[in-house]
Amino acid sequence: MLAAAALTAGCAQQPTRHVSGAETFATHCAACHGQRGEGDGPVASTLSVPVPNLRTLAQRNGAFPAEWVASKIDGRALPSAHGVTAMPVWGSIFETTGQLFADAESPKQRIDAVVEFLLGLQVASN
Repeated sequence: MLAAAALTAGCAQQPTRHVSGAETFATHCAACHGQRGEGDGPVASTLSVPVPNLRTLAQRNGAFPAEWVASKIDGRALPSAHGVTAMPVWGSIFETTGQLFADAESPKQRIDAVVEFLLGLQVASN
């Protein structure tokens, strides 16, 4: 009976840990956008479209466009009139991978963490 209890205890679902925006960015975004978000990742030169510098989003838009950034990362609600994007649809990817782990964060939570990380990368306005 003790052996059976030990065996089933090892099969219990392990809680997932919080994945920071920095970790998500490093894993999923840095290949194109670079470690500092400057559009200079190792894959950037192989793409047919320029990879934007994410550190200047606030500067280029007058304020950091958090909702727009979140929608671009999520990608599931982009209108077809906007054409094809070279960026993966991370909302669908986070949705699928989130189903693999107990207590996984929702796609919105992961995307919000990346948006918060990007906000912290913004260069100061002159």
